[in-house]
Amino acid sequence: MTQVAAGAPTTQGRSAEFWGYVMWGLAGLAILVPELMSIFSIADWPTISATVGHLEARHDWVRLIVVFVIVALAYYAVPQLAKRPDAAGMVGGRQVTANGRLTADIEAVGYQNMGGYLVFAFVAYAVGVAFAAGARAVHPGTFLGGYVLYGIIALVWVIIPSALAMFLAREVAFPTLFRTLAYLGRRAHWLAAVVLALLVILLIHLAFYPWPQLDW
Repeated sequence: MTQVAAGAPTTQGRSAEFWGYVMWGLAGLAILVPELMSIFSIADWPTISATVGHLEARHDWVRLIVVFVIVALAYYAVPQLAKRPDAAGMVGGRQVTANGRLTADIEAVGYQNMGGYLVFAFVAYAVGVAFAAGARAVHPGTFLGGYVLYGIIALVWVIIPSALAMFLAREVAFPTLFRTLAYLGRRAHWLAAVVLALLVILLIHLAFYPWPQLDW
């Protein structure tokens, strides 16, 4: 029997690591590229910060949700970043799958035949990008495209995979964002630290938009 070195990722772990980079890389592009386009006035595109800021301006309670998400992410992220990336176990007193999602029963979680979800995610992503690009061309200044694109990413990247793991004991092929960062940290610790710092800045920016561009 072939032995796996302690701390070395399994075959399943290496596959999850690859798809984590792909999926969260796509999500990062959908967020970073519009932000850079806005900063340098290259094109009129609904950024995630402007979209969330638009919601916060219409509904003050949205800021509370953003802060709640920040605290919840920090609570579950720190233990996961310290764990072996492809290991199931306990985080914050709850069972989590090898890809980092909460589940009711680790032993019952199935990892097979979920490749179709990747196809679904890619199609949904393409639809969201196309819709966001076209919405402002038709209706300048609208945030509808931003709601659709970033809503799709939240739904397909986070909400549905979490629900599948928790209620149906099914695991998609890619890990959570913080499990992906844990993989990255084992290969390039400095790069993972930079990405994590940028995420913290983005979350604070979303919670206190338009910080750091504040008028005193």
